[in-house]
Amino acid sequence: MNGPYDKHSPLVGRPRHTLYLGKAPSRARFSGAPMDDLRRAIALLFRRKGREELDEKEFVLSASMDLRWFPPREAQRLLQIALEAKLLESRDGSIRPTFDVASVDVPRTFTPGPEILQVPTEAQHDVFRGLVDAIVAATKADRRTVVAGINGIQERMDIELEVAALLAARKAGVDVAPFLGRVKARLGIP
Repeated sequence: MNGPYDKHSPLVGRPRHTLYLGKAPSRARFSGAPMDDLRRAIALLFRRKGREELDEKEFVLSASMDLRWFPPREAQRLLQIALEAKLLESRDGSIRPTFDVASVDVPRTFTPGPEILQVPTEAQHDVFRGLVDAIVAATKADRRTVVAGINGIQERMDIELEVAALLAARKAGVDVAPFLGRVKARLGIP
C-alpha cells in the first residue's frame, strides 16, 4: 500500500506526549502553533463545505477521505480534540465552529501535521488527573512516583498517555471501568 496510511507514513510512530501533573492548566496553556493549526484545519474543513454547520460524520469523512489528512480513527480524534478545546460546539449531532472561520488565514498548501492530534486539552488533563488520583488512593504512593511510572509505561510501550495511565491503574487494583468511556472518547474510539 502506498497511501498516506502505510507503514512509511509520518503518522506511524508519531511522537507521544508526556503530561506533567502540576497545577491545573489555564486557557493560556492551550495556545500556540498546534492550536493555531487546529483552528486552521477547522476553518478549512468548513470553508470547503461552504456551510456553517456540519454533522460529525461529515466532518470526520472530510478530514479523512476528502482531504486525506488522517485515517478515520484519527480524524475522529481531531473532532474530539476540537470539541474539547472549545473550537467546535456540538448540538444534536451537528457541529459548528465557535469562531469566525472566514477570519482565519489558511495557507493554500495547508496540511495539518500529526502534532495537531497532540494538542493538550483540559479534558485530557482531567482524565489523567482522575486516574493518577485513583492510583495514589489505592497504593498510597507519592504522586510523582505514580506519574513517573505512567510515563515509563508510555515510553516502553509507545502508547497514548491515557492508555498508559489505565494500565498503571489496573495494575494497582483500581477499577478502571469509570474511566474507559472518557479515555475512548479522548482517543476517538467508538
